[in-house]
Amino acid sequence: MLFYYEIFTINLLKMHILSILLSIALGFIAINALTHDRSRIKSRMPNVIIGKVQIFPVLRIQIRGSVIHFHHWFHFSLMLGYSFIASAGILDHSFTRGILLGGIIQGLSLPKEYRKIIYREHPVLPPLKSR
Repeated sequence: MLFYYEIFTINLLKMHILSILLSIALGFIAINALTHDRSRIKSRMPNVIIGKVQIFPVLRIQIRGSVIHFHHWFHFSLMLGYSFIASAGILDHSFTRGILLGGIIQGLSLPKEYRKIIYREHPVLPPLKSR
């Protein structure tokens, strides 16, 4: 009887690891399709800008002559960290954690110039006024 229990437990563990790996791959592919520069999906998204803040499709804030860009991998890192400390509904599922991890891996796998956080000016936001 113990032998069957061990096999059942090992198979459950393998299925759990497989589902996490598949969700990481899905997160990587989905975020790549949504954020890639030549993506048809990204090109159809509207730019929502209110004053000096762009809130969609990315979060950018214009402050004192610079533009601060909050990347998706930064948001996902915060959400993933939060999901480990608090039991927060959908963030508590391993599938969601895998999607978040896939998005983080995708964002950090880009070349360094795409991971820049502070810009002097950005082409989407209105030009900065000199003082």
